[in-house]
Amino acid sequence: MSPEELLMEWGAGWVTKDPAERLRRFEACTTDDVEFVPPDERPVFRGRQALVDHVTEYTANWPDGVVAVLDGPVETHHDWSRGLIRWNFPAAQAVGCEIMRTVAGKIAMIVVFADVYVQTQ
Repeated sequence: MSPEELLMEWGAGWVTKDPAERLRRFEACTTDDVEFVPPDERPVFRGRQALVDHVTEYTANWPDGVVAVLDGPVETHHDWSRGLIRWNFPAAQAVGCEIMRTVAGKIAMIVVFADVYVQTQ
């Protein structure tokens, strides 16, 4: 997958409510030993199953209809890429800067910085 496709699959894994689809999407875009470094005081999550478990718990109260979209071009050099994901909630938008290292075409590490949060209603 291209870096753009990886980030789109990553975002789709976060917003789906279906546990099997979440696992399938993360299997498609991450290595088994992926590391996720969140933009806050949460710990670093290591391993795909730890990621899936965390995302399932973290997003449990998210409303239906959350959509993740790329917000501009993805920049890449060597095995690193940087892109913005806009998280569209029913009453708010958030933008995260996702910095990922890829190995064999999959996300091996992703570090997220929360850039913007806007209440829309």
